[in-house]
Amino acid sequence: MALTDDGAFSYEPLLDAMYASLLDLVREGFIKEAEVGRMVMPTVGRSRADFLAPFDPSGCFGRLKVETAEIFLGEDGIWAEYEQTRDAAAFGARWAALARASVFQSLSHGLEKGHADPRAHEFVTRFEKAVCERLARPPQRMTLPLARLAFSKADW
Repeated sequence: MALTDDGAFSYEPLLDAMYASLLDLVREGFIKEAEVGRMVMPTVGRSRADFLAPFDPSGCFGRLKVETAEIFLGEDGIWAEYEQTRDAAAFGARWAALARASVFQSLSHGLEKGHADPRAHEFVTRFEKAVCERLARPPQRMTLPLARLAFSKADW
């Protein structure tokens, strides 16, 4: 995962939907504000400079040499499908399912008793439904900055 040229992590519609949904669960009394405060997503976006930081100005680190380092915008396949079908519910469901698979379990660690919390399964289910509904109204394309680096290894 990378950062855009202006330093943004992106995925704004998804992150906004997730945060608003967490606040809704707090307002409903299902989770506590302190629990949300303990929830973290173990992801970080990096700039081109961040990726190259361990390397000297010639692009070397130990026996590795950077051949190419580029930041590019990945294709939002879920958006492309939405443009074809105009099915907002399916758009929301696909992005919410992707988020569930990638970060919801990490977020549930913030619950009072972590994964052992009796609300853990219901938390994930309710959270996915809420995120799905928010993303569907109205659907927005995600900006997906990615990095591609190629290295060579010295034989010496």
